[in-house]
Amino acid sequence: MNSLVRLFGAGILPPQRSRVYRPEIDGLRAVAVIAVLINHLDPRWLPGGFLGVDIFFVISGYVVTSSLLARRDGSRWQFLRRFYGRRIRRLMPALVVNIAVVSALFSMLVSPLDDFFAPVMRTGTAALFGVSNLYLLRQGSNYFATDNHFNAFMHTWSLGVEEQFYLVWPAVLLLCGLGVAGAGSGSLRRLKIASLLLLALSLVLFLGLSLRGNSERAFFLTTGRFWELTAGCGAYLLHRGSGSARDLGQRLALPRWRHPLSLLAALGLLVLLVLPEAWRVATTLGITALTVVLLLLVRPTTSLGRWLCHPVSLAIGMVSYSLYLWHWPVIVLARWTVGLNALTLLPVLVLITLCTALSYRLECLFRYGHPAIPGLGRPGLAYPAMTVLVAVFSAGLQGPLLGSLFLGKRSHAVGTTANMKRIGGTTVDTVHCFQEPTDPIARWEGPDPCTATKRKGLPTLFFLGDSHTHVLIPLGEKLLASGRFNVAFMARGGCPVPFFSRWGEDAQVPPRYRRCRPYADNELRRVLARLRPGDRVVLVSNLAGYLGGVEGQARPSVEASYATSLRQLDGQVRRRGAELVLFGSLPTFPQEKIGGPLTLCQAEWFRPASSLGPQCQPVLRPRQQELAAIAPVQRLQERISGDLSGTRLFSPFDSLCPPEQRICSSVRAGVLLYSDETHLTNAGALLLYPRLMAFLADQTDVEPPPS
Repeated sequence: MNSLVRLFGAGILPPQRSRVYRPEIDGLRAVAVIAVLINHLDPRWLPGGFLGVDIFFVISGYVVTSSLLARRDGSRWQFLRRFYGRRIRRLMPALVVNIAVVSALFSMLVSPLDDFFAPVMRTGTAALFGVSNLYLLRQGSNYFATDNHFNAFMHTWSLGVEEQFYLVWPAVLLLCGLGVAGAGSGSLRRLKIASLLLLALSLVLFLGLSLRGNSERAFFLTTGRFWELTAGCGAYLLHRGSGSARDLGQRLALPRWRHPLSLLAALGLLVLLVLPEAWRVATTLGITALTVVLLLLVRPTTSLGRWLCHPVSLAIGMVSYSLYLWHWPVIVLARWTVGLNALTLLPVLVLITLCTALSYRLECLFRYGHPAIPGLGRPGLAYPAMTVLVAVFSAGLQGPLLGSLFLGKRSHAVGTTANMKRIGGTTVDTVHCFQEPTDPIARWEGPDPCTATKRKGLPTLFFLGDSHTHVLIPLGEKLLASGRFNVAFMARGGCPVPFFSRWGEDAQVPPRYRRCRPYADNELRRVLARLRPGDRVVLVSNLAGYLGGVEGQARPSVEASYATSLRQLDGQVRRRGAELVLFGSLPTFPQEKIGGPLTLCQAEWFRPASSLGPQCQPVLRPRQQELAAIAPVQRLQERISGDLSGTRLFSPFDSLCPPEQRICSSVRAGVLLYSDETHLTNAGALLLYPRLMAFLADQTDVEPPPS
């Protein structure tokens, strides 16, 4: 044990443990952090390894309650001041250094032009103040959210949950009459009741959010996680009983059953760690309950306790905080550079170990002080100053120092994510102008954030439809810059505009898409109210995808529904002196969705070509095969637009697969054109600009409104 301590913190020995120290809890921490590490290296190795964080939550509730109830300070202020002093010394120095170092490394290895850059840096800044879980929730985890596997500070969400818990729990104890001298026996009873009530309320919230499709809120919100922490608090209160040293097993006269029950709980815990993530709600409930059981029953004298108290287990448990802090950034930076594979696994593990050792040494230095540096362990103003200084440094890397540390090629094309879109200098972006199918219907009051105005009086292009509308936002930026149009975008995943029943007239709309019709009707009302002569309503939807799965007698019904909805809209648009534009079908390239940053497909000296993922390779399709695939939809749109005098058809196919090419490719000149089978990247969308501008120039004469 001492040799391991010397390895991780030479010359810094923690003070003698108190008599209530339970070494088996450090062993349980080791199980939790190793599970998380394995899962983060590759989820296939341990699908439920993420549940290690839930084990940490329960342990934190137990340990913090134990620490708080062991103290009887002279005043409430002294109670709070000493508690937060201990927490700050325990958590902040290592966290601040971690964020400073990782922010600098991230700025060196990631292009400042990449859409991942700002969200990752902001996550680190939020972590400094204990709110990264709230920032990540605000970022969203929907279809077009940033892939958090490339966010070097993603793991700090759990620290945010714990720090927010620390703000509340001491106050609960004080309200119950505990923590100060003179607390009566009734105070402990009140705390048990309060704990049970808070646990029940938080658990109901967690289950309600999870089962109603708000899993990201259940995941990130402290109120949705409070039940796990209070479960640990409840475990300690059961352990403590009425104040005696007897534990729950002894009070129930079950000492002979303790050993088999604890082994059964440990086996159940291991089983939950191998279950798939799809069972998250059930496994979270199970892992929390089993952790409580282990805290109550395991002792160092049992066989399980001896394993948990093994020197290696204790050493890993002691450094678990530093290991948790550093394992994820090292893994993420490997993904941004050499990749994470069989060849790089060992160097990654060695680097994680080295960073953990240095961080634990720093952790002990500030936590326990050092004889040569008097006053180091006193929080005072030094720790807040450190936090603010690193926050300023992080802000500088996003502002005046943006790109100053970047070590890559600056000649690369602008690389973005496959998902986040925006028009610079406006509020037209994914956050404002794209909705999930299940989102509430947006009803804007005041200025429309999804309209970008170059100059009043210019005709406006209103782009409406599903996610294929959203990916054209970069094209809208170029149209706006031309000085000939204003642009507006509104998109909702899986919802065409105008609405038509793509499952057949008599088919029931799936629950996920039940808001598509009100969304489409609402957007058309808003657009028609703003439509002026010369404007154009551009309808962009994955029509080929909607019709592709419809066979037999349902096909004519769906096509008729589509034609009827367009006919009605055509009349409404023409009466306002505007024009309807149908966006034709694109080539398709079967491939998995690219959720990560597209700059990972650009080779650098620190990112060799051998580390570029399979998503960076071109998908090739014969041009004639692609034309044959879209022919039925093309004929349908040509027939409808030919029958409607106020509707025109724009065919973008040749922009992405020119007639002189026999083979269509998802990559051009080394640049990805598609982020999945059908969605364009920014580069792909911009290829449509010349052809679309020529089309719009040919359609300058708009039929006057009927008398």
